[in-house]
Amino acid sequence: MLRLPGGSPRPPVIVLYNILYWPYLILSSAVLFWPALAIFLCTFAWDRRLRLLHRYTSAWGGHYLAWAPFAGVEVTGRENVPEGRAYVFVSNHQSMVDILAVFATGLDYKWVSKVENFYAPFIGWTMVLNRYVPLRRGHLPSILRMFRRCEAALAGGSSVFVFPEGTRSPDGSLQRFFRGAFVLSARNEAPVVPVVIDGTGEILGKGSARIVPRLVRVTVLPPVDPASVGNDDRKLSALVHAQMEAELARLRRGPLPPPAT
Repeated sequence: MLRLPGGSPRPPVIVLYNILYWPYLILSSAVLFWPALAIFLCTFAWDRRLRLLHRYTSAWGGHYLAWAPFAGVEVTGRENVPEGRAYVFVSNHQSMVDILAVFATGLDYKWVSKVENFYAPFIGWTMVLNRYVPLRRGHLPSILRMFRRCEAALAGGSSVFVFPEGTRSPDGSLQRFFRGAFVLSARNEAPVVPVVIDGTGEILGKGSARIVPRLVRVTVLPPVDPASVGNDDRKLSALVHAQMEAELARLRRGPLPPPAT
């Protein structure tokens, strides 16, 4: 990662950054989609969980933040998630950049994402290839289909990733959680893994198209077994919310790591 002394690029640099970044994202997506399609066609018959395709998609999506000048991703706690079982990952949601930050963790999962994202050229098509789970917010049949697909994924050994706040936080604070992710966890005896992201709201705020690059920090907390709260989804939600709120406060109190050049 490249950062100027003081941690933030100067305004003229930010203007140039935005002029170059958006065309790069669009053009590179048009190019990087075709290897994704080739991986899908070559592996879907034997890689039933599409893990290889997801790894490629994670490298593709994660590099827009992890490799970006004046930015980067610092991931801690990745070792808290041993392989070999399915989890319900939950994260706070401040910005569209959260998706890039989560991709950069290298975790294995199926996204639960609003259905509109699946219509986006190249990126949305790759979401379809990965069999990520679409959701039309507030639409009961879509919510029920999402539950069935998530439960099938968990039963097949695939984790799912949910933003339990339902939408991006307008001020960066942790909003109340919807119950869905925690009902999934309790009903399927799948541990919840809290993922806490800090810094993405400053890069691209809700309703803004202006990028201000900076370092993003991601903490993967230890799994929370729903049995520890008697498989009560409300207690599970409250416990995870408290853990994530405490970690978010800790991240915001601490200084940024020394800049790397």
